[in-house]
Amino acid sequence: MMEPALDFMLQALPDHTGKRLLIADEQLDTQALLTLKPIPDLTLLTNRYDLYLAAQENNIPCQFNDMDLAELNDRYQLIAYRISKEKALVHHIINQAPHYLAEQGQLLLCGYKNEGIKTYISKAERYLNTRAEVSKGERQMKLAAFTPQAPGEPLDDRHYRDLVCIGEPDSLALYSKPGQYGWNKIDKGSEALINACREYVNATQPPSTVLDLGCGYGYLSVMAWALGAKHIVATDNNAAALASCRYNFEFHNIPGEVIADDCASDIHHQYEMVLCNPPFHLGFDTRHDLTEKFLHSISNHLKNNGVAFVVVSQFIALETVAPGYFKSIELVSRDKSFKVFKLSS
Repeated sequence: MMEPALDFMLQALPDHTGKRLLIADEQLDTQALLTLKPIPDLTLLTNRYDLYLAAQENNIPCQFNDMDLAELNDRYQLIAYRISKEKALVHHIINQAPHYLAEQGQLLLCGYKNEGIKTYISKAERYLNTRAEVSKGERQMKLAAFTPQAPGEPLDDRHYRDLVCIGEPDSLALYSKPGQYGWNKIDKGSEALINACREYVNATQPPSTVLDLGCGYGYLSVMAWALGAKHIVATDNNAAALASCRYNFEFHNIPGEVIADDCASDIHHQYEMVLCNPPFHLGFDTRHDLTEKFLHSISNHLKNNGVAFVVVSQFIALETVAPGYFKSIELVSRDKSFKVFKLSS
């Protein structure tokens, strides 16, 4: 079933003519993508690699990047956007919209009251110097259409394009940027994972090869390199995460590579160690099935006698799912928020 706010917005697309741009992140799944095929003159911009691949397979024009409209090198009669979870990203897209709309082109924004849509509409009205035409849907959903005039002061997007140092654990600078989950902090769960990994490495030896599955800005990769890992492959589905992680690899001269992929589905090597802090949110919703997807990938990418360290939130029952994929499941640390497991096949 398609996400309701996205569905409400997509129903409005056929009412517009000319070139149309749909901006999509976690709210659009690959099944919903099929509903876009009959819409002419439609281009998709996404920061998700899995959506980019699915669009290619279905011959839907699509660009994969960190939500940079300039790379499309075009103007549109309509730019449609179901708002994201992160405020900086929403502001970044609203700021760009008037510069890539054709004359009398429109921006569509859709979302719920508890996601901040009312505030975003007010801010966009001030910035775009226009009044929105607002349609209402179920559960305090709103769809707003803007015809921008001369734009004013841009919204605060937290310097969306800039990479900034967010900390120096163990004197190792870490760079990140908006557009990815937990971008401006060192995740406590990942910190717990690395502490467990450090104890293991100190008792054995550093692994020759490491896969950082769902790497984010690369915290686990940088720390694994500091522990002596010889070669690290980091992969993520999100364009902002990949940009940050690549920068950290270059900054620290980490031997390895950063690869765009959906849960390492197109990576066919196996590794002595896999490190993973899997997501359990998809947009505004919690998704327990994501954990199993990542466990399946870990089992496929772990060498015989290899070891994986995985951290999950307390409410994720990894211990009930993992036995289907691993012979050994050891809970190595636990606090009020996170559980760290050591897995081996």
